[in-house]
Amino acid sequence: MKTITTWETIVDTLIQEFEHDGYKKGEKMPSESKMAARFDTTRTEVRKAYLHLEEKGYIHSLQGYGSFFSGKKEKIRLLLNDSQSFLEKMDSIGIHYRTENVGFELIKDNLIVSEMFQLSEKEMDFHDIYKLTLLRFVDDEPVAIRVSYLPDYAFPDLAQRGLSITSLRDYMHECGYNDFTDENYEFSVSALDKKERALFDIKGFASCLVMSSKCVDQSTGRILEIARTIYRSDKFVFTL
Repeated sequence: MKTITTWETIVDTLIQEFEHDGYKKGEKMPSESKMAARFDTTRTEVRKAYLHLEEKGYIHSLQGYGSFFSGKKEKIRLLLNDSQSFLEKMDSIGIHYRTENVGFELIKDNLIVSEMFQLSEKEMDFHDIYKLTLLRFVDDEPVAIRVSYLPDYAFPDLAQRGLSITSLRDYMHECGYNDFTDENYEFSVSALDKKERALFDIKGFASCLVMSSKCVDQSTGRILEIARTIYRSDKFVFTL
């Protein structure tokens, strides 16, 4: 039985073409029939793709005239090794943002995470590590996921407050940490997994930019956080 091209694949392909100047701003998109012939699929799948692209702001439709490319979306530029928090960065460039706490859980028997915090076997028996997941929105669209691993030895009330944290930097300040820095930056390009695509509301394949780091209290040398931040590659670009 012949397999038709899905609307998700059409969306992925067209977004790549938008990003690589395949269309000019205001250019009329091919009709559903022409696009269906191009992808060897049905008009229904093309219609779904166009509706999704319109929801994401890539195209707009004019009744009786068809759909048109809205213009290449400008990516948010971020600096590598920047000392500013995500919220401070967005404030500095005047971008509307918000953060949701979408997960907080105790990490059990995770030797790798414990080793990252340089805990001995004895210390591992007396301390817990928690995983906090924050979802960042820009203009009400999810654009970044920050996964933080946090030790209870640094944050005594973490178990009680973890579900309410939306700004980890503010929480650190409230806990008395005022001189901390992010270190050991590692940068990579990857593909979103199933859970990440669900949080970003992305149906098909999509690449992402991944930043890993650790936060260290400068006065004590304590590791306060091990973090992994996943950025949508269609929304951000990093510069040195």
